[in-house]
Amino acid sequence: MATYYLDQFVGVVDGSQIPANKADGRYQNAKTKETFASKVAGQAWASGDVIYAGRLPANCVLREALGITDTTLGTATLSLGTLAAPTKYVNAKTLTAVDVPTALGPKGAQAAAAPNTVDEDLYWTVGTTTVASGTNLTLGFRFGAIG
Repeated sequence: MATYYLDQFVGVVDGSQIPANKADGRYQNAKTKETFASKVAGQAWASGDVIYAGRLPANCVLREALGITDTTLGTATLSLGTLAAPTKYVNAKTLTAVDVPTALGPKGAQAAAAPNTVDEDLYWTVGTTTVASGTNLTLGFRFGAIG
């Protein structure tokens, strides 16, 4: 039976590098930081609206995008990315579970990608239909960082 190593362990614990490389702190024993915020009460979001989500600092890895709502969003979708790449981390996910923190992303390819090299302002983009004004909704993301 073969033994394989995940990418971030190659050269660290597999014996292929002597002396062994140090593990990348953005992946191994990374400090998890998070940004979470709630929709403004009484504000409706229409399809195509963009909502500032926070900043993903340079040299960080987005690990999780989450949402929690008290009302199903029905067919409304949410994407997370930059203004230039609105679906970079999450592409048109629905949030229908009520009162349950729900993972929305990131996309698999993005989760496996190298850390970002510059600060990124992230935005949620609403698709398909409106998020009602009476909906209580909290959205956020967690990321791995050094220090």
